[in-house]
Amino acid sequence: MVDEYNIAGESTAFLKDETDLAMFNGLYAASGRKFVRPLLFMVLAGFSLPDSGVPAADTDSAEEVSVPPGFTARLFADDALAHDVFSMTINASGNVVVAGAGYVKTLIDSDGDGTADIATTFADGPKSGSQGMFFLGRDLLCTGDGALLRYRDANGDGQADGPPDRFLEFQTGGEHDVHSIQRGPDGWWYLNAGNYAGISDKYVTEPASPIKHPQAGVIFRLKPDLSGGEVVAHGFRNAYDFAFHSLGDLFTFDSDGERDVSLPWYRPTRVFQAVPGSHAGWVTRSWKQPDYFFDMPPVMAEFGRGSPTGVVNYRHDHFPEKYRDSLFVLDWTYGRVLNLQLQKDGAAFTATTEEFMTGVGQFGFAPTDAAVGPDGSLYVSIGGRGTRGGVYRIRHTGASDQKAEETRRVSEGSTSNNDSDIWPGNTTTTESKVTACLTAPQPLSSWSRAIWEPLAKAAGRDSFERVVKDQKRDTAHRVRAIEILVESFGGLGGSTLKTLIEDPTPEVRARTAWAIGRATPAAQIVEAITPLIADADPFVGRVACEALLGQPGELNSAPLAAALAKRLSSSTRFDRIAAARLIPQLSKETFRTLAVQAAKLGWSAGVANAFGFLGRKPGFNDYAFEIALRVLESDLPAERKLEAVRLMQLGLGDLTPPNN
Repeated sequence: MVDEYNIAGESTAFLKDETDLAMFNGLYAASGRKFVRPLLFMVLAGFSLPDSGVPAADTDSAEEVSVPPGFTARLFADDALAHDVFSMTINASGNVVVAGAGYVKTLIDSDGDGTADIATTFADGPKSGSQGMFFLGRDLLCTGDGALLRYRDANGDGQADGPPDRFLEFQTGGEHDVHSIQRGPDGWWYLNAGNYAGISDKYVTEPASPIKHPQAGVIFRLKPDLSGGEVVAHGFRNAYDFAFHSLGDLFTFDSDGERDVSLPWYRPTRVFQAVPGSHAGWVTRSWKQPDYFFDMPPVMAEFGRGSPTGVVNYRHDHFPEKYRDSLFVLDWTYGRVLNLQLQKDGAAFTATTEEFMTGVGQFGFAPTDAAVGPDGSLYVSIGGRGTRGGVYRIRHTGASDQKAEETRRVSEGSTSNNDSDIWPGNTTTTESKVTACLTAPQPLSSWSRAIWEPLAKAAGRDSFERVVKDQKRDTAHRVRAIEILVESFGGLGGSTLKTLIEDPTPEVRARTAWAIGRATPAAQIVEAITPLIADADPFVGRVACEALLGQPGELNSAPLAAALAKRLSSSTRFDRIAAARLIPQLSKETFRTLAVQAAKLGWSAGVANAFGFLGRKPGFNDYAFEIALRVLESDLPAERKLEAVRLMQLGLGDLTPPNN
């Protein structure tokens, strides 16, 4: 491992911050681990701790959990096979893998009856338990025992060959430490960490990091070879997991400050669209910023009290249409799986929510993680604090869905009842290889990557370049082709890039902007991205600004200043703030040009420009304060005055010291 990552996480002691009552210390100690969210709140909410010896059902588990009509939930593995599960994933072979204190186990359904009957030990560790896992081929990358670990299985026997390799060191094992690890659509490794993990400036080793000085909980990413890292977003309290949408945005479910429940400043559990460069508002134990602050990231939903755990984006065709590309988020405390159906709205997303899965009676449904299998089943693990463990498998059995599947199978010449037999299909020709890559279900998962990645390499760059330029192709396929070009082939070629910048489809232009930021030489980025920053579509403009965020060196470009001025006057605040976050990177000359042009575009641009100027002059900022006063003294709408109040707070140095 390179030297910059042979570092220890800051020695922040684990704090049982959920309760100060000494009477619960014995219960915490009895759990034998640091998975210690509030037992007190379970009692207050009317929950009783489940008995770890509750017998598991071997048929449909309607008496244990409730799911919507047309779905069935069945216990795939009981506590005997999967005790006290911390995290879960699906390996490259399509098998469910679970982790708890001192174990990683592979669950196998040897007789094909839909339930696991064998649990084989992959590794006798991590001792602390792993709160995040991802299989890279046969090898497992996971968090635990104070580091990012890699268990190797070189001989393919389904067992780790020995002790793991240790890479980046940080705080693990506690409930507010480092959690999930995933591989993103750019091929980089993404992790998230709670507010006690100690992710500080020394973890930011890449000059293009969107966040240079991380605070509280973070989402950070490491290069594909783990040789350097950067922080994407920060200011979370304790988000356990995250997921990528098909259009590239990252979503996470953050915890509340339960000590402050019923107090005016209480903030509930929230699902965030974690846009690059954003701060999710956690400042101190009792101060977390409200959603309406104009510098906050988009909030998809609020769910009151709870303990957020797993997050997964459903990108399979087994569930009905409304669930496809939706988020499933888990709440441990109240035993529920929530669904968010996302809709693109301007520069961000909005969501329609529903309670998808809940516990029934006293069976102890405490969900910790979720994953989608090759057949489209949703797997949900349970456990936490030494409680009953297990894994549920949720399937859809609706008649309309069955008919649609039968029609599709007949049209494709398949009679199998297993969706995994339909994809990837026959891949003997180049076109069939390309099609398999573009239609891959759960394309970021280990099991899906094991199939489409070699097919993509065999098909070659030119095949995907043709797809992205073909406007008759399905938009989702073109977007996916751009991602494959970035991850597998180093980005978009020059002629392709020029074509896509002027493409009529906003989603294609937005993913092109992302591709420029992830895989274009620094010297060429500004010229390439400027037309997309000036794009008429707010979603495209926001993504383009984020693609440029954090790039090293000053940005010196008059055309860029004009494009940013246009973004600063956008009708959506998420668009305006994305542009404002670039202002600290501008050269003095470019900033002066921008300021002059922004002043001509109205107070929306003026407030956003002043916000951006705060990054150039930290601490008390008389310019921002003066702009805020002028807005408050005007007859502008209340929305603009609310932004002015927030600007005034920031101009005074914000509401609390920055080191709190």
